[in-house]
Amino acid sequence: MKRIQFFIFAFAIILLAGCNKKESNYMEEVSEPPPPPVQSQRPPAPKRDAHSDIPDLSAAKIVVPEAVQGKWKAVKLMLQDKKTNEITEHTVKLGEEWTIPESQIKVKVREFLPDLIIQGTTFTSVSNELKNPAVRISISENGKELFTGWLFSLFPTMHPFQHERFAVTLKDVVSS
Repeated sequence: MKRIQFFIFAFAIILLAGCNKKESNYMEEVSEPPPPPVQSQRPPAPKRDAHSDIPDLSAAKIVVPEAVQGKWKAVKLMLQDKKTNEITEHTVKLGEEWTIPESQIKVKVREFLPDLIIQGTTFTSVSNELKNPAVRISISENGKELFTGWLFSLFPTMHPFQHERFAVTLKDVVSS
């Protein structure tokens, strides 16, 4: 019996000695604060827009060729009411303004180009054929401009008007 007690006592001393040694090393490591993060001396990169490779055409010139002038009198716009899921068609004359029913949103129909191309910073049409029909519109709500840009009948999701309730797309054009 004394032998068993001796082995248990010896085992407990060895175990405690090993634990104390490990704990003291652990405590030493924890007591030191971590080194400060290394900071780069390089200046931060300038923030870039998601479409920084696209030139700024906000001040571009719009040229309606003589062959196109007076040949088109109106556009047919599709209005989607996201609240009711209703889609309606509205014909608006070029140069006129139309108010979306039951809203304070006004749509101003500007230039129409039947075969739109961009030459440098100029928007124009290379023909009077409906190859790439586009209309420039401005949309405002309570006098605040929400959108100015082009709607394309062949590409209705390109540069679309974004609003919480309404979507406006170009469906067709009416000739003179």
